[in-house]
Amino acid sequence: MFIWIARIFGLGALAVLISDGLAAFSGGSFRLTALGEWWFWAHKDSLQVLQPAIERHVDPLLPFSIWDPGVQSLLEWPFAAELGALAAIAWIAARVFR
Repeated sequence: MFIWIARIFGLGALAVLISDGLAAFSGGSFRLTALGEWWFWAHKDSLQVLQPAIERHVDPLLPFSIWDPGVQSLLEWPFAAELGALAAIAWIAARVFR
């Protein structure tokens, strides 16, 4: 099962890289888009609700703030790299639990 999850994340990372490459090919320099940009494009309302929800419901339970630098950093990192890392983790899990 983990191998299929790894393949899905890997194909997602490849699709994001192809999308970034096509955007650069159509008139610009190559730039990896961040997870936050993809999320804003897909459903901006849920992204705008995310920070207040985390700060109101999750942060009071923890002795530290999870939004900054945690979630905010994840939203600023390249989406293809994050999907690639998830694919690698799932692939390793598939090898371990084989």
